Amino acid sequence: MSGRVLIVDDDEHILRALGTSLARAGFQVTSADDAAPAIAMSDTNEFDLLVVDFHMKTKTGADVVRHYKERHGRQIYCVVLSGEDDDETRTKCFDAGADEVLLKPTSPVVLRKRLAEAVRLLREVAA
Repeated sequence: MSGRVLIVDDDEHILRALGTSLARAGFQVTSADDAAPAIAMSDTNEFDLLVVDFHMKTKTGADVVRHYKERHGRQIYCVVLSGEDDDETRTKCFDAGADEVLLKPTSPVVLRKRLAEAVRLLREVAA
């Protein structure tokens, strides 16, 4: 089951690896290398899914999630990837509206399964 996903990460290797893995699984992938271009895309493109790194150059992943949730609400499923496994980071992400926070490095198989399930749930709610 495909879905439209925006991947946001300032690490080129992670961005490429996630994009390749998700594209091979049938997702329509768009990527951004920082929060600012991702936020700029929120009004011009629609995505089902957002996968965003927590730590980036200009803003945090929580800032990007907040922006997308304010504009699209429950129509977008937001996953934050973080190298920090602490309550403060998780709280910031969930308070911003994140649906899930996954610890880096995240298994591509786990991420694909979670995103496929999210697309299925989004489509059920929309029907």
